[in-house]
Amino acid sequence: MSSERDELSARLRAVPASTAETVLRQLGVDRFAINALHHLSGAESIAGPARTLRFLPARADFTSPKGKLQRGLIDGLREGEVLVIDALGTLDAAALGDMMAGRAQARGAAGVVVDGVVRDVAGLRAMGLSVHARGAYPTPSQGKLIPWESDVPIQCAGVLVFPGDYVIADLDGVVVVPAALARTVAERGEAMNADDAISQRLLAEGKPLDEAYPLPASARPGA
Repeated sequence: MSSERDELSARLRAVPASTAETVLRQLGVDRFAINALHHLSGAESIAGPARTLRFLPARADFTSPKGKLQRGLIDGLREGEVLVIDALGTLDAAALGDMMAGRAQARGAAGVVVDGVVRDVAGLRAMGLSVHARGAYPTPSQGKLIPWESDVPIQCAGVLVFPGDYVIADLDGVVVVPAALARTVAERGEAMNADDAISQRLLAEGKPLDEAYPLPASARPGA
């Protein structure tokens, strides 16, 4: 990853998903918060550029010529990237297990976001890879899902994700940040973090909510 992308990922990692979503709404855009996914393992807060994988439903009369597509994508992940998988929200076919995840971690991936389910959760937790998914299910995806395209625009739980978008994922959820807005989200998110820290201090000092949050301009340093 370039030093610029690495620096931007680090700044976005310090911005909570809830704050990033607020900033995006302030910028006049919405539908960037991914719903129904849960943090299952690994770091509680990650951020990085997206790599994408799209599955299609399997069919008994069709053998996909792209059987190794998923392996190839994971083998080619770069440090700090977030793998985002459109597994069609399928709840009875795991799109990721501990072997694929182990390879993603070895490649330096920041984490994996799955619109679907995963398996081997104990193994995922032991290795420490950050994974967000709809849940867990023990059956693998073979025979039910076909890896079809990689590094293309996908949907993830109803949210459009382009390769290169930035993904912020923490205990509150997952937010997709368009690449063109990522630096603005980082800058405004840092400013909101600073305001929130002052608000928390004022609350701890006994100030009522109306005097502490949202932070009055008069309470900012230098006011």
